[in-house]
Parts: sequence; structure tokens; C-alpha cells
Amino acid sequence: MNRVDYNRYEVNARKPQRRVRERKKILPGFLKPWMIVAVIILGLIGYRMATMEAELKLETTFSVPEGVSLDSISASGVKMAAAVDGDVTISDEEARPTASTTKMILALAVMEKKPFALGEKGEEIEITQEMYDIRGWYLSHNGSNTLVEVGEKISEYDALVSTLLASSNNMADSLAIWAFGSLEEYQKYATEMLGRLGAKKTTIGSKDASGYDPSTTSTASDLARIGYFVMKNPVLAQIVALESAEVPVAGKIENTNKLLGKSSVSGVKTGYIGDESGYCLVSGYKVDEHIITVAVLGASTRDGSFDQSISVVRALQERLEKQEMLKRGDEVGYYESWWTGKVPVKVNEGLSEINYKGAEKKVEILEDAIKVKIGETEYNIPADVSSFSKKPSLIDRFLHVFGWKK
Repeated sequence: MNRVDYNRYEVNARKPQRRVRERKKILPGFLKPWMIVAVIILGLIGYRMATMEAELKLETTFSVPEGVSLDSISASGVKMAAAVDGDVTISDEEARPTASTTKMILALAVMEKKPFALGEKGEEIEITQEMYDIRGWYLSHNGSNTLVEVGEKISEYDALVSTLLASSNNMADSLAIWAFGSLEEYQKYATEMLGRLGAKKTTIGSKDASGYDPSTTSTASDLARIGYFVMKNPVLAQIVALESAEVPVAGKIENTNKLLGKSSVSGVKTGYIGDESGYCLVSGYKVDEHIITVAVLGASTRDGSFDQSISVVRALQERLEKQEMLKRGDEVGYYESWWTGKVPVKVNEGLSEINYKGAEKKVEILEDAIKVKIGETEYNIPADVSSFSKKPSLIDRFLHVFGWKK
């Protein structure tokens, strides 16, 4: 009987076992298959948490009331317009000669070109022979004027006083020549300025800073807007509110606007060059920080322009009262998201302001305030939106993945 080599069989039997052990060494001993699955699941959860939608949705529930209507306010037989803070509410767009109300445009242009602060006198102007001759021309043509002398030195402030109060044509042209070099250059500057101010239906006539030339035309709407900018300028607002003043050489001059002090009127300018223009008047008054202006063109008499203007001013004052639109604590909207639900936005201050029908009205909730726009004026009212998290926390995101927080 042959001898059996058991050791040989034993070695062969062990070989498959060694191959199995070698395959198991491909993965580290501590890393189990369930761990790999867990890592993949956690990775997917993390990715979902990082990329999920996390935006706040804002809803505004407050809207500005319609406001009072001004449509029925009118002045019979004339072209008229009214503006609140430069925003025209009653309008007439027919252009006609504006006479000396044009001097408002000159004053605005000079204050842009040669500005000075309230309480100052501005630069010094020396009256030249050309300026003296201008006065002689207006004197011979029955145009309003003030006395000047060659070599006289007058401050910019006093020159504006003569122009706006006494409606001095010669001082208006002299100011334009001094500030811009010539009447032609003034015309270019004033035209560009009017475009910036939104008075695009106003035309400055050739070589005309005073309004004496009927080729200078405007609409009642444009003049009401221009009057607002005059009243908005502190220096010009002070000048047009003067009943009289003392200036060099000419002495005491009187304001041609006889509405001053009546029904709170504090400006702005009269005008008349005959039947071509009729009697023109731009009037202005203030309600707190608001400026209301009224323009009347083409009245048959000076007193008629005053009467018609004051009737419109009083009608506006009766209707343009402050209206309480918001009280402290009023809810104006809400934020909403899946992690907050609806969170109300409440104002920390009230809002009582002039509100009129036809004015552009916008409401917008900002980071910590509500912005309300009525016409040309904006109001930022503090609001309370601090009582919630504007971004979801990690716990919120985790719970949201599984639908536990919706």
C-alpha cells in the first residue's frame, strides 16, 4: 500500500483560504459597508441642506390712500396750475409769454453759476457802460428798470433783490451778462438747466433774461414747478419774501407782489408786458416742509391776477390738509418663509402728510424701514422686523429635509 502524503493535501486545502484573506485586505479593517452607506446618506443630507431654498418672501399690505381730489379747483379765464413740492397736481400746458416771471429762471441760473449761502452777499458786480446803456434802452421802451451808475459796485444779493422785487429788466440783463458773459450764453445755460428741472415746455427767447421779449414762453405747469425751485433755494426764498429793500444807488424798492402775507403766501413773482402776456403771477406758500406753488397766466388786470391766485391758494389750503395714514404699531406687511411662518412688519412711527389724488404713490419695505413715496416726496419710517431669524439655522435645515419643519 502506497504511503499517502497528507501534508500535500493539507497545503492545497489552505491555498483558497489565503486568497480569501488577501481579498479582505482591500478595505481597511475598521471600515464597514454600513459606514460607507451612512457617509453617502449624510453627504446627500448635507448637500440638500446647503442647496435648499432659503429666501424670505415679503408681502406689503399697506397702500397709500387715494387722497383728496383737486380737479375742481380752477381760476376762470386764465391759464393756471398748482404744484406740491414741484409735483404738478393741477396743470395747464398751453405756452404763452411769461413776462417778468421769467426772472425766476434767471435767478435760479445765477445761483447755480455763482452760488452763495444764506447770510452772505455773494460776489461784487461793477456796473459797466454796457450795463448803464441797457438801463437807458428799457427806460426809452417803458420797461421796468432801476437806477444804476457806471462804476457802481453792487453785490450779487442786491442785484437779485432788484431783479426779483422791483422786476428790474436792466438788472436782469446785467446779471446775465456778468454771470455768463453774454445773453446768448445765458440762453444756452438756462435752456439746459430747465431741462434738468423738468420744465421742458419753457423757451428762453433770444437775448432775453428779463422776460420783456414775448418770444420767452412757458406753461402754467412749468412756472409752478420753477416757482417751487425758487422757494426751495434759501437765498431766493428769503428775497421773494421781502416786502421792500434798500439797494445801492436805486435806494428803497418795493416788491411788486402784493399777495405777500395773505393766506401764508411768501413769494414768488409777478409779470406783465401787455396784452401778449396778460398779467402773470406765481405764488408760493409753505406747509411745514412742503412748498405749494400756484401759477396764473393771462389775467386781464393786476388785481385780477391777485384775486384769482388767492382763490386757488385758499382752495388748496382747505383741501391739502395733513392726513393720518399710519399710526405707530400699524402692520404694513409681513415676511414669510418655511422656517418662520408669517412674521408681521410693524412701523415704529406714524405718518401724517399731505396726500392728494393723482400723486404717484409707492410703498416699499426695506431692511428696517418702510419707504413711502407721495408725489415727489419720500418718507422713510422705521419699522420693526428684528423678531425673527432671517436665515434658517442648521437645525431648521435638518428638520426641513425630513419634512418635520415646513
